[in-house]
Amino acid sequence: MKYPAFGIALLTLTACSAQEPVEETPAETPEAVVEDAQPAPEEAAEDAAPAMPGNDIFIYALEWEDGVPSLGERVTQVDRPGYDNQPFFTPDGTALLYTAGDNESGETDIWRLDIASGNSQPVTRTPVESEYSPRIAPNGMRLSYLLQPEGGYAGNAALARFDNSERELAHELAPVGYYVFSGDMNHVAVFYLGEPGSVGPFTLQLIDRTTTPETVTQIAENPGRTLYRTPRGQAAYFSVGDAETGAHTVHTLDFASGTAEVLFDLPGTSQDFVSIGAPDDTVDFLSTNDGQIVWRNDEGTWQAIFDLAGAGHTGVTRLAVSPDRSLIALVAEE
Repeated sequence: MKYPAFGIALLTLTACSAQEPVEETPAETPEAVVEDAQPAPEEAAEDAAPAMPGNDIFIYALEWEDGVPSLGERVTQVDRPGYDNQPFFTPDGTALLYTAGDNESGETDIWRLDIASGNSQPVTRTPVESEYSPRIAPNGMRLSYLLQPEGGYAGNAALARFDNSERELAHELAPVGYYVFSGDMNHVAVFYLGEPGSVGPFTLQLIDRTTTPETVTQIAENPGRTLYRTPRGQAAYFSVGDAETGAHTVHTLDFASGTAEVLFDLPGTSQDFVSIGAPDDTVDFLSTNDGQIVWRNDEGTWQAIFDLAGAGHTGVTRLAVSPDRSLIALVAEE
């Protein structure tokens, strides 16, 4: 499938005006629950932006033999001081969208890495607002991200043109930290942070965007931060954490019915994983455990396929795989 509008638009992206909002400012957000947290405003000096954690993004070739993946040569990387996280490959696989922190302002913007050249350029530039969790909407025609206005706490998923114009909120429920749209975009599953002004309890909520007002259904408590659509877009993968052990179990959520089904356990205490759909409708999964990238298909068990420590990577969390299954991006500590 080709995405001509997307390809043309992203080749001509320019910095956007300061009027466009998005999700995370010097305020604490759902990232505060995980490794890429920003300190809350009161934890930072009044005359200084809060320090952001240092993350880089590394892209490797992903090779397959007899259905089993392995990592090949490093292709390129996002390597600069500060926060670079939440990678998402564009539908044509030629670029990577990611969240980049401004170490002076404490805000974040969406950037685009051209994989062939290794060059990055901004998709959003919003001095008093922040954007997080960039994706391309399932119809291939809109940019999506989490929007946090100035001084806000998390926010809403938003949709915009590829130059970040004509932005609109995708739902009313807020504040949310992570999200995934159904294939038809009638539903969106969100990591809900609780009533505004409070922190938690964290829940997974399913929003029906076709009703007025929108219909919101609670699906689970203590969800993980990973949300992926299934290959046909009719369901989502998410995880639920055990408060005592810290272990996470992967579930599916049927968007239309709102029913969830348990699939398997993630390794160790990881809550980060990536689902990889294949042309034959089978699905592979990658995660991390004990300094390794681990793999399983939808019927097997976890097995190690790449030594992260041996490659010089520590603190690896987020993973992303290109639509053609040929590239993998991983987020590691600087």
